[in-house]
Amino acid sequence: MKSPSNEIRRARPLLGTIVEIGARGPHASTGIEAAFREIEIVHRLMSFHESSSDVSRINRASSGTIVHIDRRTYEVLAYAQLMSHLSAGAFDVTVGGNLVEEGLLPKPQGSGSYDTQAFFRDIVLLPDDSVILRRSAWIDLGGIAKGYAVDRAMIALRKAGVVSGIVNAGGDLFVFGDRQPVHIRHPENSTVLLPLGSILNSAVASSSSCFNKGDDSRAANNPLFEPRRKHRVSWGRGITIIASHCIIADALTKVVRLAPRRAPRILSQFGAQALIIDRRGIRVFVANGNEKMASVLKSVVASKRASNPHQAVTIL
Repeated sequence: MKSPSNEIRRARPLLGTIVEIGARGPHASTGIEAAFREIEIVHRLMSFHESSSDVSRINRASSGTIVHIDRRTYEVLAYAQLMSHLSAGAFDVTVGGNLVEEGLLPKPQGSGSYDTQAFFRDIVLLPDDSVILRRSAWIDLGGIAKGYAVDRAMIALRKAGVVSGIVNAGGDLFVFGDRQPVHIRHPENSTVLLPLGSILNSAVASSSSCFNKGDDSRAANNPLFEPRRKHRVSWGRGITIIASHCIIADALTKVVRLAPRRAPRILSQFGAQALIIDRRGIRVFVANGNEKMASVLKSVVASKRASNPHQAVTIL
């Protein structure tokens, strides 16, 4: 499907990937610039690597210290805490210290040490866009912030009067206005694209650890960390989530992989759908492993019934 002749598309390196934004309408160019500004703000606030980010300031804080953060960072932490509670700790942003020990992230600049017993319940969100840690922890928002950035970019496009748009940040995307065809890369061969179908007013996030050849290299380069058992995992398949918001889809790619038994209930709570991709094709995820074959998906539109049960989570 070709892009409409009056659609504008631009791409920039952000969030550790290439972000592409397409927009159609009389204010397309203005909207795209506003969308990139939002993504740049999220990148600046939530980077593990930049010493001035909110994440780095939290990681430098000692236990019991109140840290004032941007409202955007607060929202992401609220969603992260919700996912942690629902998944019984399978999703946990306090794995930053473990990722540093594994050589997957650099040690935070200016940080002391972190408490190896710290977990998500040690993050306390205060009502005035502040956070306090009961125990010192190094947090990493890499498993959720990219989806949030896509959502914020989509909101910026709509506020600018864009009638149809797509935001694609390396596997995390949102489409609104006009249907767009979506393809996902095969987890065992990145040159093979599988047609997912067309989506509208929905978010899609994909995750895979299978692009490396051989079990050893695959495990060594897989950054997904199981916080409860304190080790990296190799899943061997790809996962794609379709949801109402990209922040939800992004986080749920980890929840399905790390908490498969709890995942169906959590997916239902957010009106989301999970698809498994491997050499057998694309299948709908279910907890018992007997996935239903879905080799042809002509149209995929995520449910808009996503719930918002956590008081600290605001509507995007």
